[in-house]
Amino acid sequence: MNKYKLKVIAAVCSGVLLTGCATQGGTDQLKGGGAGAFIGAAGGCLIGLAFGGASGCVKGAITGGVVGAVAGWSAVKISQYQAEPVRTAKADQHMYPMIKPVDSAQVKIRKGTSTPQSVRPGDTVNLSMDYSLTLPPNMQTTPVTERWVLMKDGKSIAELPPQDSQRHSGGWVAKASIPIPKDADSGTYVIEHMVQAGTSNDTDESTFVISH
Repeated sequence: MNKYKLKVIAAVCSGVLLTGCATQGGTDQLKGGGAGAFIGAAGGCLIGLAFGGASGCVKGAITGGVVGAVAGWSAVKISQYQAEPVRTAKADQHMYPMIKPVDSAQVKIRKGTSTPQSVRPGDTVNLSMDYSLTLPPNMQTTPVTERWVLMKDGKSIAELPPQDSQRHSGGWVAKASIPIPKDADSGTYVIEHMVQAGTSNDTDESTFVISH
């Protein structure tokens, strides 16, 4: 493709982004994505225009905008992670009695939370996961993995790095904080709290809302 065609494509792409997307619902799908959404939209438009003309630009811009908006979450990392025992094995079994003795490690999430419930871009969300770990008599400790996945509109947009540690029986609380990207979209977000020990795993959900 020569330089003249590239200039034409760039000019048409800009015009379609400003007009075509607005008339075909593209603006609403790109709104709130910030710089990531715009860059993604521009890239998608350029590719779509090269292969499908103006209509290809619109479709590419919408797809690229969604990908660009999600990209802001890909760099999100856990900060201020900590985990501590909050109940002895005896206290935990008294509070949450087992129906029968276990012959392998068993985990059960008691409660997963995200606070505060309403935040703005640039704020911080605090995650907490209270869970029980029950081990058979011949096992003192076992490897446990704690994980959090961020969801929006039924899709995973960020998987936070798993935390692996040796744990003994009893009740545990794992806490972490995540920064909200400054270009994050408004809406309701779901946090999946997950814990696994051997073949036993459990999941809970909590939500928070981002508003501009």
